[in-house]
Amino acid sequence: MIFRRLVSCLFLLAMLESSQRALPATLLVTSPQLGICVTSEDAEYEYHWGVLQAEAGLFSFSPIGQTPLSPHVTAPQHAVPGDLLRMHVTESEDVDSVTAQVLGPKQEVLSHGIGFRPQAQQKDSWVILVGLPNVTAVGSYTLSLEIKSAARSAVNLSVLSVRERTFKSERIAVTPGMEEIRTSDDPRKLAQVRELMQVIRTPHADAVFETGTIHDPLPNARRTSGYGDRRKYVYPDNTSEYSVHEGLDLAVSAGTPVPVCGRGRVVLATERIVTGNTVVVEMLPGLFSLYFHLSEIDVKAGEIVEQGDVIGKVGMTGFATGPHLHWEIDALGVPVDPDALVAGPILDKTTESGESETGKAPKGGE
Repeated sequence: MIFRRLVSCLFLLAMLESSQRALPATLLVTSPQLGICVTSEDAEYEYHWGVLQAEAGLFSFSPIGQTPLSPHVTAPQHAVPGDLLRMHVTESEDVDSVTAQVLGPKQEVLSHGIGFRPQAQQKDSWVILVGLPNVTAVGSYTLSLEIKSAARSAVNLSVLSVRERTFKSERIAVTPGMEEIRTSDDPRKLAQVRELMQVIRTPHADAVFETGTIHDPLPNARRTSGYGDRRKYVYPDNTSEYSVHEGLDLAVSAGTPVPVCGRGRVVLATERIVTGNTVVVEMLPGLFSLYFHLSEIDVKAGEIVEQGDVIGKVGMTGFATGPHLHWEIDALGVPVDPDALVAGPILDKTTESGESETGKAPKGGE
């Protein structure tokens, strides 16, 4: 049986011309190792004597003689900078890992996500969350999703169209005290940046806590800065520099209790030079809520907090012009728009049901 399949594949290899296609096919591939590739009906690719260059669609790779994976994939087709991209994979076979990347025009990685099972008892269902950077330019990008199961794998490639989004601009006068915080070469600052990046880029598979709608921690606060605002800092000597604001600034009286926006595990609770008293909570694997400039911290790392639990009080510690809460949501280190998550559940019905599929199961895997 294996020999007949190999002969058949060799025949296909000899007959297929090098061209771009949009047909279902079973191909013999020689790179990166000898095996079979089954494509979806809408797959587009170039094939050169055993070497496959995938361009769009679903491609399922397996050793000769093994049944290829046949996942069903849901992925967005449109987005704006700052969106949290939600993808869903169902696969009847045991899956070891699911990962996703947003690729730029030169195949550079803009951001990535690591899949998790939203319900432990549903082993065939995976969700992947990927943040789209708020500096992403308008254009077409590739959304690459890979499923692995031992020696078998499947790759789904789809086009993500990024639309234009306008962000506000603001000018901030920096006081001498604030200038010292921002420009100081204190080695602790670099160490604290590295620590925070390590925390928000490290997902924990068991951190499935908040799948519903998160809450604005201070809904009645005055917003002094928005997500994605383009900032110009002007220093006392009239020099300036630019940055992008990655969260929301919510101004209220100092000492106001700060409730956590969603259920999760506290992964960082410490004082930092720039962000002052800081709390970070992991709500889903790789999805974090961040709270800066607190006057005091009322939780410890490792604690499980329920939505609405007080994690600290509003202050103006660190680099701050007045009492306020800087609230931020990060997906594996990429800040996303909190307002979009307040509008509805993190895992919506489309994500959970597998509607709007972009990749269909390969014919050879049915």
